[in-house]
Amino acid sequence: MDLQVAGLEDLEERIRKAVERIGELQAGTRVNSDEFFSEQFMRAHTEFDSFAAFCAQSPWPLDGASDVQDAPRDQLNEYIAATTEFETWEGMKTLAAEEEIIDRVVS
Repeated sequence: MDLQVAGLEDLEERIRKAVERIGELQAGTRVNSDEFFSEQFMRAHTEFDSFAAFCAQSPWPLDGASDVQDAPRDQLNEYIAATTEFETWEGMKTLAAEEEIIDRVVS
């Protein structure tokens, strides 16, 4: 039996926007860290309620994602391994991006 589905324009538009978002992230477009690392993401994957709390409780002064990005990688990865379910900053960023993109598709 062949089925035809009509009315998928909304889904097509959401997927198009998600693909655009993937391109933005790959191009290094700056994003708001509170949106990228949402409270839901932080609560699910870290011991913090927000990205701001993650920064505030770090062993060195961090004001946001740009400071985190510039932190000494070995020290940052140790902090992340101790306070999150991730081993590295790259792992944390990657899952946050994946969850944000999926959220854009399904919402």
